[in-house]
Amino acid sequence: MKQVYLSPDKKFLGVCGGVADYFNVDPTLIRIAVACAALYTAIIPALIIYVIMSFVFPHQPEGYTKVNTTKKQLHKRTTNKKISGVCGGLAEYFGVDATVVRLIFALCMLFIGFGLTIYIVCLVLMPSEPEQIITSQKYDN
Repeated sequence: MKQVYLSPDKKFLGVCGGVADYFNVDPTLIRIAVACAALYTAIIPALIIYVIMSFVFPHQPEGYTKVNTTKKQLHKRTTNKKISGVCGGLAEYFGVDATVVRLIFALCMLFIGFGLTIYIVCLVLMPSEPEQIITSQKYDN
């Protein structure tokens, strides 16, 4: 049976990394979701839940190996970008056109009001594209 553990590759307490391992997604996606939830719940409720989860989730046992590992990593793009590469990186990760992601952000900014906040959170939390990917793309084109 699959179980969620605290991740040893942690940024804070390992909760987001553990949840990402459980769902086999990039930890950056979970970190973005938690940061947005914290911002929209006045930080304290999300922080309390996060700390409780860090006490409830067990640590990974010795010799634990991940069964499912995803090779996809979420990162800001340097080639398919208009402003900072956030939408290009999200589009690449989810396998959709970057224009669709840009349109979703624009609609969220105009009609719902939280698109800019999510964009800024993504901008801060998403890592830059690794140098080896940038180099290989120059020679592939």
